[in-house]
Amino acid sequence: MIRRDYLVIGAGIAGASACEGIRKYDQRSSVTIVGAEVSPPYKRWILSKGFLREKDANLKKLQELDERWFDAHKVEARFGTLVTQFNIDRRLAVLANGESIEFTKACLAMGSRPMRPPVAGTSLGNVIYLRTLRDALALREMSRLEKTIMIVGGSLLACETAASLRMMKLKVGLMHRDPYLLNRYLDPETGAWLTDYFSRHGVVLSVGEALN
Repeated sequence: MIRRDYLVIGAGIAGASACEGIRKYDQRSSVTIVGAEVSPPYKRWILSKGFLREKDANLKKLQELDERWFDAHKVEARFGTLVTQFNIDRRLAVLANGESIEFTKACLAMGSRPMRPPVAGTSLGNVIYLRTLRDALALREMSRLEKTIMIVGGSLLACETAASLRMMKLKVGLMHRDPYLLNRYLDPETGAWLTDYFSRHGVVLSVGEALN
């Protein structure tokens, strides 16, 4: 049984910030951060922008905290590790390798995952859900092999990805179930202007349509 004063589950920006905050006010307590991805915390929001467009992937630009920071601040980092069970009453977390961590305090910073549409074909190898560094690397590779890429969704991430792919001179289609892009954030008039802007810059839009 491993015992820790603090257990941080999730090794993204939120998890990294939690570790920084703990060490700012508490330099002595034991801290472990656990994350499913093998990479140290990185700036996820860059994946759809410059990182996607650059000829050579610059991983250093993505880094938030590297492994040296965790070593220097005596934070045990377990990257590439899944938590399979979490019991708040017993203050216990079980890892995929069978180890258990008993904690005094825990921070859950796992973030979210893309929704997989309940239609056929969404698990094929040429369908990418852009969230992780691995996803972005796969999309970079696809953009060098394919001439046309279809994006499903009209969120900020979808718009950023469409803009980047157009800057890379690819043919881009975008399907969104609502009548205009960024409908959760914009009023209809501004949303219509933005949708028209993307259309004028070569994105083939299918708005008001959904996968079925």
